[in-house]
Amino acid sequence: MEPKHEEQHSRQPPPGIIIPPGYEYMTVGETPEEFTHGVLMKAFADYSVALGRWDNGTPSWLGSGVLVRKGERFGILTAHHCLHAHSPQVRVGSADDDTLCMLLNRGRSVIVKPQEVREHVLAVPRCDEFGPDLTFIEILSIERLGTFKAIGTFWALDRQASEITDAFGKPLTPMVSIGYPSVYFNTLKEANVTRHQIKHMVYDNAIKEGDVFEKDGWDYLDTTISDVDNPGLPLSFAGLSGGPVWGMELGRNKINRKIEIRKHALIGITFYEIFKKKGEGRLRAHFIKSIYELAWKNFP
Repeated sequence: MEPKHEEQHSRQPPPGIIIPPGYEYMTVGETPEEFTHGVLMKAFADYSVALGRWDNGTPSWLGSGVLVRKGERFGILTAHHCLHAHSPQVRVGSADDDTLCMLLNRGRSVIVKPQEVREHVLAVPRCDEFGPDLTFIEILSIERLGTFKAIGTFWALDRQASEITDAFGKPLTPMVSIGYPSVYFNTLKEANVTRHQIKHMVYDNAIKEGDVFEKDGWDYLDTTISDVDNPGLPLSFAGLSGGPVWGMELGRNKINRKIEIRKHALIGITFYEIFKKKGEGRLRAHFIKSIYELAWKNFP
């Protein structure tokens, strides 16, 4: 849903959906390709991280993450299972632990020594389906933090959850799920050069009635991603775990009438693929209250 130009007449929404005066109704599939494959692909790239374990010069990709700041702590927010569902589990914090490889905006990789970061476990999963499933990789090294700041952007998690919910957590709010699906991981060898390829993907949708719910105090967002709205869905969303979900306020440029992002906020962290079948997939993410407040209750 987006502000409407006075000269435009939006088509009628489905029964039961009330569009406020001054706004127009548009489905995800009706958004111009230059917006979905242009604006959206670039808008959130600065925040995204592909997580990998560095093993003898080869990255073993673990999942996705997002650069965040909590107070004066900077790091990567991701799903707990991205580090701990592997065998052996990923360990960081001391010199004998795992070296990490992180891919940031425009394909820039950062090798992180194990003593340069520390993991803060925020929520250990009790079950795959509902988690809760969150962890925070804090960047301790001033030098390494400078590298991340030079390449990427950190989203601040210090705002009130209620403020974010009022602005970006209601039905009809446009949103995007972002990450690095593992089906696109590829290794190419050319003579003595080895190239590791992964894709930063964006899947857009909108919050619908019933998508947001609570269980055991945690809030969740279930999102259906259709091939109609996002052509060429991967065979599986594995690898998207830990990736961010962004809520947006859209509007039209007053001069060229193109759709643009007016405001945005982090509203979720994907951690579970409910199903993936031909032409459609459904993902579950921790929602606003969980990632802004609940997960940090015992954070030092």
